[in-house]
Amino acid sequence: MPRRRRAPKPPEPQAWRAKTEAAFHTPASFAAYKQAQGFALLGVMGYAGSWRRTGKTGAALKAHVAAARAALEAELCAARERHGIKLVMASGATNNGVLELAYDLCVELGILAMGITSGRALAYEVGAMDFVVPVGSRFGDESQDFVELCDEFLVLGGGDQSLAEAEAALAVDKPVRVIVGFGGAADALAAREELTQLVRVGP
Repeated sequence: MPRRRRAPKPPEPQAWRAKTEAAFHTPASFAAYKQAQGFALLGVMGYAGSWRRTGKTGAALKAHVAAARAALEAELCAARERHGIKLVMASGATNNGVLELAYDLCVELGILAMGITSGRALAYEVGAMDFVVPVGSRFGDESQDFVELCDEFLVLGGGDQSLAEAEAALAVDKPVRVIVGFGGAADALAAREELTQLVRVGP
C-alpha cells in the first residue's frame, strides 16, 4: 500500500460545496454508503495534466486524444456490462487530461462518478461528480483510501502516483487493467512480465 503520510486536516465541506454539487463524504462514510448501495468502484488512473506533455501537436495530438477517449469509452462500457447501474467511476476529481475524458464519458454514458482526492484539487477545475471524498491537503494523501475504496482499476498513461497506486492494488490482489500504447505508468506496468495477473488492453 502507498505509505500514508501524516496529512493536515482536509478542507471543510463548505469549500467543496462551493466547487461542486457532489455529495461530500469522508472515507469511512463513503465505505459504509458504498456497502449499503452495493456499488462497484472502478478506479481510473492517468495523467491529470495537459495532453501537450505528450509532445504531440495539431492533428497528431487530436488523434492521440481521440484514441485515448475511445479506449476509455470501451473499458467503461465493459465495466458497465459487468456491474450495471451499480458501477461508480472513481478518479482524482480534477478536470484535465485522462481524468477529464473519464468524467465527460461518465456524463455521456450515464455512469455515476466520484472524486477521491486531496484538498489540493480545490485549486483546479473539477469534473462532474456525484460524490467526493477529500483526504488531506496534498496530492498523494488520498492514495491509500483510493486503493482501499476501489474494487478494480484501469490505468491509461499516468505518472508516479498512478504507478504507486496500481502497484498497491496489485499487492492486495485487486484487478488492474492497463491500456497500452499511451506511455506512462500503464506501459511501464505492461512491460513487467512478472505481473501475470495484470490485464493488458490494446495493441
